[in-house]
Amino acid sequence: MSVDLLVRPPRQRRRTSKQHELLTFEQFFDLIHEDQKADLIKGVMYMQSPPSTLHELIFGFLFHLLDIFVREKELGVVLGSRAAARLGDHDGPEPDIMFVAEDRQHIVQAAYVDGAPDLIVEITSPSTAHIDRDKKKKQYAEFGVREYWLIDPNKQTAEFLINRDGAWESLPITAEGIFLSDVLPGFWLRVDWLFAEPLPKPLATVMQILSTVESKA
Repeated sequence: MSVDLLVRPPRQRRRTSKQHELLTFEQFFDLIHEDQKADLIKGVMYMQSPPSTLHELIFGFLFHLLDIFVREKELGVVLGSRAAARLGDHDGPEPDIMFVAEDRQHIVQAAYVDGAPDLIVEITSPSTAHIDRDKKKKQYAEFGVREYWLIDPNKQTAEFLINRDGAWESLPITAEGIFLSDVLPGFWLRVDWLFAEPLPKPLATVMQILSTVESKA
């Protein structure tokens, strides 16, 4: 999945000393079609090409785990890779997955999320890794995303970060390869599930997660 950098040229009727106009979120939202994936970062739009099959398989598995778990525990809402989050006047990413907690449901609007999600997941590719690990990482920290997961299918690595006063800190993975979310109470994940061939069945996997949560209750 490659990324193309696009900016809107200045309108002829408006004089400006800038080489390009910075896009507002409203302009960005008007430009993007429902079947396109793009990110607005500091007024610059980054278009993405269609994702790989591997990306979509991992996305589907992880989305279903999170969606079922969140629904069962009534924690909030999970949204997929065509939903935008308006973080500021010139910032509007479309993360692969985002979670908004129940007590912040008011930011989930009909067309987009108007504010920072509590959790964002990005599944990187060789062409998007620099965006996900640099520009988006800074953007998400700045605007108050609480937890950020970076999944790299090619390198088979996963990084889990928690926002501490605008700076990212790594969340631990146990010696057994298990990650426990800070934002989603009770949600845990075996990292090797993400890279298994074939991937585990989502329903059976989330039932395993839920049964562990219930046994500790």
